[in-house]
Amino acid sequence: MALFQLFLISVLGSCMAQDEDIMTPVVNIYSELEKLKASIKGLTVDLNTAKNELAEQKSLIRELQKQIKETPKVAFTASMSSTPSAHRGPFSSETKLIFDKVLTNIGNAYDPVKGVFTAPVKGVYYFRYSGAAFSSQDMGLSIFKGTARFVSSYEYNSGERNDQISNGAVMELDVGEEVYMNLWIRTWIFVDRRYNYSTFTGYLLYPLDSTSV
Repeated sequence: MALFQLFLISVLGSCMAQDEDIMTPVVNIYSELEKLKASIKGLTVDLNTAKNELAEQKSLIRELQKQIKETPKVAFTASMSSTPSAHRGPFSSETKLIFDKVLTNIGNAYDPVKGVFTAPVKGVYYFRYSGAAFSSQDMGLSIFKGTARFVSSYEYNSGERNDQISNGAVMELDVGEEVYMNLWIRTWIFVDRRYNYSTFTGYLLYPLDSTSV
């Protein structure tokens, strides 16, 4: 009987120990909940930051679209109408070339009657010309900014069948400044009827703030 009582006490003790293990939580629920709250708070901050960055990018895109829309559109290309002699020059003095055959004139800043481009806005512009001539004469061309010679090209009578020259320049122009082409003294330039070998081209790269120095 005493042995049975000892066995029963041992079994009951073991069961009570197992009950205590079952009731004791393996994970601290409150600690994990606080960690989850902190994680959600961090994600909320990141989301708000992303929203602010997206709003800034949208604002920048709208501003760029507005600038593009408001930027003046200025571009031209002109050649010369054919003449009975199929060339201009040679002349006894340097002479302005009139590129009267307009191929493109967006913004109408180029005057084909005077052969002069007048800057409609302050900005940075690009100009380029090409010239063709028979080899029996020299050819000299210059771009002028106002009264100042800017860039030039010269082709000596090489004895080849055809001669061609070209050049270009970037200019900063104020509103109303003029750009045009001159033919050098005692030189000539070929004027064709169909192919527009000799041309004068210019366009606005970007405007400048009129208040800038």
